[in-house]
Amino acid sequence: MDDIVLRVRPAANGWVVESAGRLEALRFHSGARAEAQAYALAEAMAYVGKDARVVVHDRGDRLVGSKRYFAQDPTRNDPAL
Repeated sequence: MDDIVLRVRPAANGWVVESAGRLEALRFHSGARAEAQAYALAEAMAYVGKDARVVVHDRGDRLVGSKRYFAQDPTRNDPAL
């Protein structure tokens, strides 16, 4: 299974969180807020059983870090199951 990759990149007047065709791009004035949202989305995706990765670029669009979130067993998270 392929990871869902969320990229945090510089954009005109701020930062953007984007994913290859899976999600609408999200725009932020703050890079920290963009990163926090990307991590939260990746964590939520892992919670429902999808592998996800956050890739962060700096203002020069250079890769500065990434973090991987492994899919969890969705039945483990449901107290009714």
